[in-house]
Formats: sequence, C-alpha cells, structure tokens
Amino acid sequence: MTRHDMIIIGEKINATRKAIARAIRSKDAAAIQRQIQAQDAAGAGYIDLNAGADTGDADREIQGMRWLIDVALDATEKPLSIDSANPEVIQDAAEYLGDRRPWLLNSVKKDARLLDTLLPLAARHEAPVIALAMDSDGIPEDAETRIETCREICEVAGQAGVPADRLFFDPLVMPVSSNYAHGQLALDTLRGIRRACPEAKTTVGASNISFGLLKRSRVNAAFLIAAAACGLDSAICDPTEADIHQAVLLSRLITGQDRYCRGFNRAVRRGEFDE
Repeated sequence: MTRHDMIIIGEKINATRKAIARAIRSKDAAAIQRQIQAQDAAGAGYIDLNAGADTGDADREIQGMRWLIDVALDATEKPLSIDSANPEVIQDAAEYLGDRRPWLLNSVKKDARLLDTLLPLAARHEAPVIALAMDSDGIPEDAETRIETCREICEVAGQAGVPADRLFFDPLVMPVSSNYAHGQLALDTLRGIRRACPEAKTTVGASNISFGLLKRSRVNAAFLIAAAACGLDSAICDPTEADIHQAVLLSRLITGQDRYCRGFNRAVRRGEFDE
C-alpha cells in the first residue's frame, strides 16, 4: 500500500463550539473567516462546516449552513466538508454549493434510509464520504463488529456508485477517560478496516480521545501518531494547535513518508519543535 501525506480536515467551524454558534447567529462573517484562514494556513486539506448545535431545528441549520458556505467560499480555496447528522441539511447544501467547490460528505452510517438518500447524492457529485463504523442501533462495543459494519457500507457504496477509494471510514474514537480500552479499540478497528477495505481511506475525530483529560492537545497528538502507524489517512482535528502540527510531521517521519527526514529537519531548523 502506497502511503500519502495525512489529510487534515479542519474541525473548528462547528456550532457545538459556543463562539462559532454565536458567530452564526449574529452573522459575524469576519470571525468565521479568521478561523477558516488560520486552519487553511496551518495545512488543512478540507474545511469542515457544521451549522447544527443539536437544536432539532432543520430549517435553522439549513440556513446556517448556506451562510457558512458563502463565508467559506470567500475565505479559502480549500474544498469543504459538509457536516451534519441531518440528511436534509446535506442534500440542501449540496444543491446550494453546486459546482462552485469540491466537497466531502460528513457523514453516513449503516442505516438503509441514510445510505439510500446520501450515497446517490455523493455519487452524482463525485464527493468523498466519511462513513462511521456504526449502524442505526449505535456504536458497536467490539472492533470486529465495527470492521464488518464498514465492510458492509463499502459494498453498498460501491453498488450506489461510490467507489471504495472515495470512502473515509471512521472507527469512532471514544474518550479514554470513560474507558481506558477505548484507544486500543480504535487502533484495532483501524487496522481491521485496512484489511477489510484496502482501497478505502480512514479518518478519526482525534480530539475525542482526550475528552475529560488535562493536556488534551498532547493526548490528541500522541493518539494521532499511534493511529498513523496503524494506517490512518486523515484526521478531523485543529491544525492550528502546535502539538497537532508536530504530530503530523512526526507521523510522516515514523511511517516512512518523510524522505531522508527532510521535512522534520526543516521544521526543527525553523524552530517548530522548540519548547
């Protein structure tokens, strides 16, 4: 398997963050643009946009997503990640965005209604898809069931016109603060997905691992390096954090992507690893 640089999906434009929710409500475009441009400059490959805050108000989320799309199109040239648990929001965003910018669909799970609705949409737009290792009953507690869930999604996606190489499987990282085995479970699932769906890509919500802990960015960075060694292709994270930036560089170094260690050495000379 040929390894490629890790794809970073910038996570900061998410209405579950109070500052972002306020900016969406007040239509503070400058505040959103600053966050987008900082992630862009820090190396994000996609800018994730999430306008929902679990309010259940679909119309409000649709309008918020449309506004975020307009702001993002003015702030960056990077492709967008359209992020919602509501398929209606994703459908509307896809139509509203049209062919103005490539985008990624975030996300689907093993749910017949969801897959029947969103996979054909992704196929028409040739959009990559984040697929969660879960079904309508929730998150499986063991790696084997999560891996089989991904394999089944991969099969259905192919039938719907979404090839495996446009899928990003998320093993679903849970906090180690609630169960010390969650980190190892996510890593075992990552390795299993690589075997079951070798043409597909993988991604993780890196910050989930550290919820409830001190020094969260350090924990996130350590997990990112461990996940890269298990075949991780992408991470949903904050690229502006120094610990995350360093972890990406170290991941490239350790997994053999940094030819002659040039990238690492250049970063050290620039002072990026100074205390």
